[in-house]
Amino acid sequence: MTIEELIELYPAGKIQQTKATSEALSLPVNGKYFVLAKEALQETEIRLLETLFPAKEYFVNQKNHPWFGYLFDQMPIDVDGTFRIMQFQLKKPKAFLQSEWENSITEIFPNLDDFFFTTENDGVLIEKYAKNHYTLEELQSIFLTLDADFDSSTTVYVGNFFLASDGILTLFQEEQQIFKAEVDNLKVKSTFSLSDVALHYFTKEAMNQSKIVQTFAKQLVLTSELQKIILALWHNQGNISSAAKDLYMHRNTLHYRLEKFYEQTGLSLKRMDDLVFCYLLITK
Repeated sequence: MTIEELIELYPAGKIQQTKATSEALSLPVNGKYFVLAKEALQETEIRLLETLFPAKEYFVNQKNHPWFGYLFDQMPIDVDGTFRIMQFQLKKPKAFLQSEWENSITEIFPNLDDFFFTTENDGVLIEKYAKNHYTLEELQSIFLTLDADFDSSTTVYVGNFFLASDGILTLFQEEQQIFKAEVDNLKVKSTFSLSDVALHYFTKEAMNQSKIVQTFAKQLVLTSELQKIILALWHNQGNISSAAKDLYMHRNTLHYRLEKFYEQTGLSLKRMDDLVFCYLLITK
């Protein structure tokens, strides 16, 4: 919705550069604020408008960052090519060298088309496709190194490469939903892509609605230790030796635990189908 459409709906509204007092509703649009008196609005209208125009926590200069205006304010942008968008969540120490961190990002990514923070701790990187683009594993190493250098902790969702002409804004909005839904479920990987979370993300609702799954989950006692075992096996593609190493457990001990679990439940975590099912049970 544009300012012009808002004015048509609410002719008493005003456009101004700064946010109004708490007695008025300030809607951020195109780098400005459309201000309405709350007393003239119903409570449901206020909630709807606040949802449509969420308050920005961080100022971004749209002249310097046209991708921000496009992705967050639906402003037009003149770009051509194939891009991927990386969303990041950065936990900073008290004495964080922000400028140095940002300089490191621009130096590391030669094909970066734009980069900015959207809040104090969240931001996006827009990278144009090139044959030498970083793999997911390389990106994981890059951000782990940055975290070690700056005493920070970064979680990154690496979007897919899409043609700008394929409606990249709508695709980014779905990637935003995926990042928000899955970021707290990650136990091992801090840099992930759709393939890492697709199974959980797209089956979660069906799992939650299934009476069979709910009943089975009540009968199946999964201790915190078993949950750690399932997650370790899942993240190591069922490899027992690698999972045992991550769990700081002897391989024979892990093998014994898996056998006991099979005797009690009939589910073999050595079989990928059973492992997938148990993984979905503990993450639904």
